[in-house]
Amino acid sequence: MLATFVEIEPGLFERIQGDPSVAEDLFMPDLPAIFDPGKVRDAVLARGPQLLAGALEMHPELRAQIEQSFGRTQEALRRGEGGEALFALLQSRMGGPSGGGGGKMQGAHGELSLDKAWHGVHYVLSGTVEPNGSLLGQAVLGGTETGEDFSGNGPARLFTPAHVAELAEALADPQVEQDVTGRFDPQRMRELSIYPFGWDEPGERGWVLHALRDLRGFYAGAAAHGNAVATCLV
Repeated sequence: MLATFVEIEPGLFERIQGDPSVAEDLFMPDLPAIFDPGKVRDAVLARGPQLLAGALEMHPELRAQIEQSFGRTQEALRRGEGGEALFALLQSRMGGPSGGGGGKMQGAHGELSLDKAWHGVHYVLSGTVEPNGSLLGQAVLGGTETGEDFSGNGPARLFTPAHVAELAEALADPQVEQDVTGRFDPQRMRELSIYPFGWDEPGERGWVLHALRDLRGFYAGAAAHGNAVATCLV
């Protein structure tokens, strides 16, 4: 699981409140941003139809539906036909050109990934495994849930501009880094199953502190712009 934070303008914040499904586009990446579309197309054309035909052997109940969708029989798929249709479907599902995706959403600005350090950052800020009532205990896992659980790790969460400003001020307190350094206890974090679990490895303390400083800078920037924040575990 990775934690991603996106700075959003108040207008986009209100848009997401009206239609929570919009938040999905902030966190589900576009295909061209991750893959070389040409290489993906070559790979799909080379082996995609045959792999799909093989999958139909395990799920024969889907055969008629798949054959109709691709306009090819299972035997034709085995021969490698239907690759272009399969690639077009992949693009549309992943937000590629045929699906209307691509580009940063209007009203979305800076983005921060805490990678897998998110739970460690939350723990050293709050001293708890789950979100708590303290302000710093909301910085990573707080916010107001919106929409469906599209990632499998919970819905997206929103912080209002006012909440962002409060968090930025709290994180800027010089005492915070001293407190979190004292809370970094590999044995205790392992006992509490703080994700991603391997806290005895060299460099883990520096990893978490670096991620915390990035989070502090991110909130400071969003607050300076008067913006809101959306976050999600994906």
